[in-house]
Amino acid sequence: MKIAAVVILYHPTDSSVANIKSYCDEVDKVYIFDNTRNGSLIKNELQYLPNVDYRCMGKNLGLPKVLNEASQLAIREGFDWLLTMDQDSTFLEASIKKYKDCFDHFENKETVAMFGTSNERAVTSSTVECAFEENVCLMTSGTLLNLRLFNKIGNFDEALFIDCVDHDYCIRSILAGYRTIRFSNIFLLHELGHSVYAASIKSLFLIKKNKEVHSPIRLYYMVRNMLYLTKKFEESKIPAVRQLKKDVFSRVKIALLYSRKTIAILKYVKMAYKDFEAGKMGKMTLASHR
Repeated sequence: MKIAAVVILYHPTDSSVANIKSYCDEVDKVYIFDNTRNGSLIKNELQYLPNVDYRCMGKNLGLPKVLNEASQLAIREGFDWLLTMDQDSTFLEASIKKYKDCFDHFENKETVAMFGTSNERAVTSSTVECAFEENVCLMTSGTLLNLRLFNKIGNFDEALFIDCVDHDYCIRSILAGYRTIRFSNIFLLHELGHSVYAASIKSLFLIKKNKEVHSPIRLYYMVRNMLYLTKKFEESKIPAVRQLKKDVFSRVKIALLYSRKTIAILKYVKMAYKDFEAGKMGKMTLASHR
């Protein structure tokens, strides 16, 4: 069974090289799609990694478009599964080896559209057993995508550009009758947002807490795409959509309380609603809001 990996870069740092090295020896090939204009500064170092196919896209094409291209490329080159990774995600050596072991010994893999991992910063190693659960939404990074089912389920939705791409594919997989499995004992180190240690108005700015906050532009995509998926799957009444709405509103609330960018956040959230209502999807352009 042949496994490839794909990682999509956008202005990566030197740490991205180390992240890719954490799994490149465990797969048969690594597709690197660079969405940075003219390619990243680390591209020469990346090209010397084993089994790497580096491609500079010349502009930011977003996630779903590149994932679709990578999936079809991997299918044409005879791969069965595709490990999808973010540039800021990394595996500990014990975790990636355990992931492969759990995957190899999982029965009836042909019924599984995606396998995924857990995201726990505090954990430094995987447990012994292969614990798994049916999970309605797997994060894109660290996911093993079943390429034999890809064309049956359909492409990643390019209207989303970034954010909620994983929710959409998982929901469509489940509605098509396939499983999405999360190994709860396999841990991926992954940056969800920007870490801050700050106080909020709720504590009169007296008590500081560690929080993950997102930029205003990232919150724009989260809100707009959440509204899009709510409408897209409104007839299915799948619980994942309600959970997505709850999660997005929670992230907006945390950013408002802890990021010190209240005006910008409110501006971009308003833009998200306006663009959704106008049917403007894909990459957001500030020019359309002037």
